[in-house]
Amino acid sequence: MKFQPNPIAVNATTIDTGLWAIQRYGMQHYGTDAAAQDIAPLKWYINTGRAPLEFTRKLLNAKPFMVARKLHEGGSYDEAIQRIKDYIGFKAD
Repeated sequence: MKFQPNPIAVNATTIDTGLWAIQRYGMQHYGTDAAAQDIAPLKWYINTGRAPLEFTRKLLNAKPFMVARKLHEGGSYDEAIQRIKDYIGFKAD
């Protein structure tokens, strides 16, 4: 049996904290305006209820700087979300 660490609690506070960590990295490296544009697809995906719980949990366990880098690559919202899904290892049914 594989060791499974305690799953992170997914609630409004942990989501806001995780998104802020991602955006903060972007602000420090790409500028405030660029970071706000970069994080928009991810905020949209989560805040509109499209993100499944497992996606959100994996996102919160991922390294914020890596997620910020993936978002900064640009493209459409769908392309940005797909890059994040690939990075965190989320496979939709």
